[in-house]
Amino acid sequence: MMMKNSYLSLVVLSALAIPAVADTSIDKMFSEGTVKGELRLLDFTKDFDGDTTTQHTTSLGGLFYYNTAKVNGLSIGTSFASANPIWVNDSDAVYNLVGRDANGDHQSVNRMQEYYVQGDWWNTQFRLGAQELRTPMMNPHDIRAIPKTFRGFSAENHSIENLTLSALYITDSMGWTDERFISVSEAVKAEVKRNTGNVVDVEDNPVYAIGAKYQLPFDTVKTQINLWQYYMEDVFQQTYAKVNLSTQLGSTNLYFIPSYLNQQATGNKSVGELDTYQYGFHLGAKFAGADVTYMYAKTGDDTILAPWGDDKVVIQQVYQSALAQEEVNALKLEYDFGQVGAKGLSAYAFYGDYDSPESLNDFTETNFSVTYKFAGALEGLGVRGRYAIVDFAQKEDLNDLRFYLTYKFALGH
Repeated sequence: MMMKNSYLSLVVLSALAIPAVADTSIDKMFSEGTVKGELRLLDFTKDFDGDTTTQHTTSLGGLFYYNTAKVNGLSIGTSFASANPIWVNDSDAVYNLVGRDANGDHQSVNRMQEYYVQGDWWNTQFRLGAQELRTPMMNPHDIRAIPKTFRGFSAENHSIENLTLSALYITDSMGWTDERFISVSEAVKAEVKRNTGNVVDVEDNPVYAIGAKYQLPFDTVKTQINLWQYYMEDVFQQTYAKVNLSTQLGSTNLYFIPSYLNQQATGNKSVGELDTYQYGFHLGAKFAGADVTYMYAKTGDDTILAPWGDDKVVIQQVYQSALAQEEVNALKLEYDFGQVGAKGLSAYAFYGDYDSPESLNDFTETNFSVTYKFAGALEGLGVRGRYAIVDFAQKEDLNDLRFYLTYKFALGH
């Protein structure tokens, strides 16, 4: 609570300081602000073929963002997030769209998602406070009712053409169903316990990160390079690299996206074995509305530590390429039906085969997804259905069904 109050105090003090340097009035700053958001009605069900209780939650809520106009480069951003259970069946366990109360039952989540002061000077955006981040290994991971969010300082520079330089200093985070920020050390402890069942001691240190994204000036083969380094004292350091290559051959767009993640334990290594890697690629082609992608991923001796959202090589509806010594082969076929007159309609089928030295962890996952985005008077409204079939070699199988009804809106200047 003291940490939250400190951040809020900095935001308020920065706002109060604006009139001393501004050439326009403070009321204009707020009256010319912008509002945007998304209303969300989600229904998720996970059924097991064994004795595990069915998980089912229907959530109603949304995200609401407000940003003031800039005054001498300064602005303020806030957002509110809400996820509330409706139509609850007491015989079902909670699917983590919402929180759990002391008895493990459904509980609403209503929270301040963001509150930050932003400065835009010298081709650089500076943000201090609670904010959503979009980096490879620290991002909103928006696959539930509420995205993840973070607290700290970020900077993003665009001084050089086609080059984006980024820096982070992050002290706290909130997951999908939290109502308060927890330190990044607490998030690591929770992730280790979820992955291994072990309770570990983690020093209360922040996460530092630097990153660079560069679009090479080539036309024949479009090339974008991403490089990131994350560091948390006495826990880990992660080096991430990804290259996006694409070229046009007639009416077909070919692409190849290799990536590599190296993770090493640092300091006293109290968290346990973290020394691992993951490499892999996406290889695909887009033509006549279709997008066909083959994916391959290989993970090293330990499971990837990823408590804050991530950009793993293979990410499916239920599972991802993450486990120690795991090898994944996957194929995805996506189609945009706008090519045949059904504008706004798209669908995909996605199959992944996950192999591990321990056959207990071998499984396959098959996904189906259909999305429709309305246009005209109903622009902003979208519906989606997803279905996953997960077959394990030696554990109970499961089916995962998800429905989404969303409406995006924007107001203001």
